[in-house]
Amino acid sequence: AGLTAMGLGPGEHLKLVPGGLLGGVVKPEEFDHFHEMIVQEERVRHFCPGWEDGLEGGNAISIPVILKYGNEWMKKEVLPGLIMGDTVSCLSITEAYAGSDVAAIRTTAKKDASGENYIVSGTKKWITAGQYSDWFVTAVRTGGQKAAGVSMMLVPKSDQVICSKIKTKYSSAAGTVFIAYEDAVVPKKCLFGQEGKGFQIIMSNFNHERWMICVVSMARARKCTEETFKWAMQRKIFGTKLVEQAVIREKLAQMFSALETVTALQYEVTYSMCQKGSQSPLLGGRIALLKYTTTRVCHLIADNAVQILGGRGVTRTGMGRIVEAFHRTYKIPAVYGGSEEILADLAVRMAIKAFPAEAKL
Repeated sequence: AGLTAMGLGPGEHLKLVPGGLLGGVVKPEEFDHFHEMIVQEERVRHFCPGWEDGLEGGNAISIPVILKYGNEWMKKEVLPGLIMGDTVSCLSITEAYAGSDVAAIRTTAKKDASGENYIVSGTKKWITAGQYSDWFVTAVRTGGQKAAGVSMMLVPKSDQVICSKIKTKYSSAAGTVFIAYEDAVVPKKCLFGQEGKGFQIIMSNFNHERWMICVVSMARARKCTEETFKWAMQRKIFGTKLVEQAVIREKLAQMFSALETVTALQYEVTYSMCQKGSQSPLLGGRIALLKYTTTRVCHLIADNAVQILGGRGVTRTGMGRIVEAFHRTYKIPAVYGGSEEILADLAVRMAIKAFPAEAKL
């Protein structure tokens, strides 16, 4: 069906899907980010966040690096298997020592005596889908300190790449792991581009990743709101429907207005991506604001939903299952892909940078 390929956005990779996208429903050359948005929304409708991220989360944020920066052998030998779902990849950047501060990574890659291989040593943490991955799109330090010493390489699974499961707030089906690279031998052909260019690769990959996080987060928030509204309409309290209580209507109004406001911003950003491309420098600040606003709104919706459902909102089974799952997991997107605070600051700093010198009160 090409679901993995469509989850990566528009591009030539869509032509690798045999039989066409969804059996020919949409042509590769017609596919845009609005089509992709629908795919992302539908894939989370099961409301099993851990399973959903384990199934496609790793591929969705790592394969774009191969598409944009991979050399010919990667695109010929690695990419087809990933697109068809025969193999899995993950994005291996975060460390216990470096989260949003990507330039602080400590994992090293040094040339061996032959000069034909890198020896990768270090650790990574909270890597989605790492448990299932055959390929690890990995940030390493090949040079000096800070951003200038960071490179990116495609590390194959081996006995020297050891993955240990991490139990987080959502299901272990996400395949979230701690990775230990114990002198893993990686051929030099696995380097993306040139040494010292990894930081730029990482930054350019963030726009699409953050947009995707926003899309799936809002799809889950909308489903949570829908379930809450249904409950308010059917639950009776003090002899009348719950929705007849003014305080409940106020909470629903907060949820409705916040949801529709962020959805409008999401559509505007998606349209801009279709016109300018997801990596446009003009979109960095907009997408940062979108993600910051999205995760703040998810906080409001999760809190209000639990208050309205009461005990059912904190019960993993039954009529409150979706609300409980949303409340338990909504905070995760506020951390990965760039934390709320980092993205809010990024958006303002970009506005300051573009501020016209002649503008005064």
